[in-house]
Amino acid sequence: MRFSAIAIISAVVAVASAQTEGYPFTPNGECVAACLVKAGTGLFPNFSSDPNSPYFIESLSYAHDRGTPKYTAFMTASGMCIGGCPKEEQDHYLADNEAKSDWYAANKDTYQSGSGDSPAPTPESAASSAVVAKGLVGAAALMGAIALF
Repeated sequence: MRFSAIAIISAVVAVASAQTEGYPFTPNGECVAACLVKAGTGLFPNFSSDPNSPYFIESLSYAHDRGTPKYTAFMTASGMCIGGCPKEEQDHYLADNEAKSDWYAANKDTYQSGSGDSPAPTPESAASSAVVAKGLVGAAALMGAIALF
């Protein structure tokens, strides 16, 4: 009985982790973040730096789809602004940029419409996914507590 509870908990946690695997980077400094949002919203009104936003992946495409007109426009606008930010913030932004590009390349297809049978995410579906994932984590914690007794 204890083994099956542990196996179930492990499976639930694995599913929840896969569904909630987040954006593993620390936020940019205040000045750099403001520059990115200003440049992004100037090109894409729904631009968002919030990993929970249904527009997050599309927003990242402006900073990481190299060689595209939107990338060039975004990097020009944001770069002009970031040049006036504190050096520590610029260094932090530059240190993470390549890893962020790699993360975007590895994760962008998961969120795009038209790939497979998955529809484009909507605010409602994103919220539903978050609620399901939180519920799974809660269920795993509850089952773990029960298994201890």
